[in-house]
Amino acid sequence: MKWDGLRYGGFIVLLLVAGILLLGSSASMHPEMIGMAILSFTFGLRHAFDIDHIAAIDNMTRKMLNDGKNTRGVGFNFSFGHSLVVILMTVATVLFVSWAKNTMPVLQAIGGQIGTVVAAVMLIGLSIMNSFILATIWQNFQWLRQHPGEKQPETQTKIYQLFERLLNLIQYNWQVMLVGFLFGLGFDTATQIAVLSTSATATGAGVAWYGALAFPLLFTAGMCLMDTLDGFFMSGAYSWIFSSAYRKVYFNLIITSISILAAGFIGLVDLIQAVKSIFNWRNPLTDWASHLDFNTMGFVLVFIFGLTWGTALLIWHVFGLSQHETQRGTNII
Repeated sequence: MKWDGLRYGGFIVLLLVAGILLLGSSASMHPEMIGMAILSFTFGLRHAFDIDHIAAIDNMTRKMLNDGKNTRGVGFNFSFGHSLVVILMTVATVLFVSWAKNTMPVLQAIGGQIGTVVAAVMLIGLSIMNSFILATIWQNFQWLRQHPGEKQPETQTKIYQLFERLLNLIQYNWQVMLVGFLFGLGFDTATQIAVLSTSATATGAGVAWYGALAFPLLFTAGMCLMDTLDGFFMSGAYSWIFSSAYRKVYFNLIITSISILAAGFIGLVDLIQAVKSIFNWRNPLTDWASHLDFNTMGFVLVFIFGLTWGTALLIWHVFGLSQHETQRGTNII
């Protein structure tokens, strides 16, 4: 874990230093860039709290950890893949201003549809998959209460096996980068557009093209920082839960239920938004989905997670549930 932290932390510091150096190459002649650079970094920090980020990282971490995979890089890779869209579009904007001006609306429409559909399918799939995992854990616990010391035979359904094969395409942390990239194709997000706009503004003011690249790098550093911390927290928390069958039942029944509902809800919202964009449908439902603020919802979900974790841990210790864990043993599932 220490090595993972140093590796991802070092890369984030490298992004931050590169952004500051590029900023310094032009900031002396254009001091207004400093304010735009700070905004880009804070946009990245805030964008990491979008609810689709939190739901995707949480559910992918749970699924991969259940398969025995190393999950500490899920947050970083998702965020970096997401940021690549911003970096590539910024490069196109500052190097090919005329081309970007004519092509941006087309790419935004097509990319937004692809990214939204991918996000919807992925989140709904993860929600369904984790629902099966949660149901299986509960069934195992009930069965083993009646047959202590015995191992329960496999009870996976054909539907579970189908979703497992689909989601088993993601086996390693680096593959999550592709998921993040596909999520980022809907680059109509306000913070992403703000970074592109600041880059274009800087270039139009006579800033060298490489100086303008400071903004997406600082945006990436901010977003990767928060998403990496989120990924490490989720990985550590779920590793602690999965190390004991009794914790697995107690905490998963509480936390996983919230994660499943969040992923399923956001997946359905993304699907509604994609349908509206592709078929140009307008009705109260599509209008409602379009006006949802994912960033605000992300902060709400973080608060709910924190409150739920705190309450669950308090009950765990106050009511002596850890003693039940010791009495039952830690390997009953």
